[in-house]
Amino acid sequence: MKQRSVVGVLLLSFITCGLYFLFWAYLTRSELKQYLQDESINPGLDVLLMMLCFPYACYWIFKYSKEVAAGEAKAGITPTDNSIVNLLLYIFGFGIVSMLILQAQLNEIAKKQS
Repeated sequence: MKQRSVVGVLLLSFITCGLYFLFWAYLTRSELKQYLQDESINPGLDVLLMMLCFPYACYWIFKYSKEVAAGEAKAGITPTDNSIVNLLLYIFGFGIVSMLILQAQLNEIAKKQS
């Protein structure tokens, strides 16, 4: 897993009008799939469904938050389950905040790997 600057993720998301979010979702899901060795994770399908269906995007942010918590547990970090918080942020239009919370958690996992 790769560490990414939370500020960089924020700026790239604004500069690209949200397109970076889709790239980020695919990239980080692929890394988490490999880290957790979970073949049920399908980053390409997830991104496609998120673009086509808002309810799926809400489900995705909830599910992804749970998987990141599982990644923290595997890395020996006390898992932080932000699934409800991230879901509510996403529903009320603050999905970028959810993205930043998840990236911060992923960065902690990446630190433990190196």
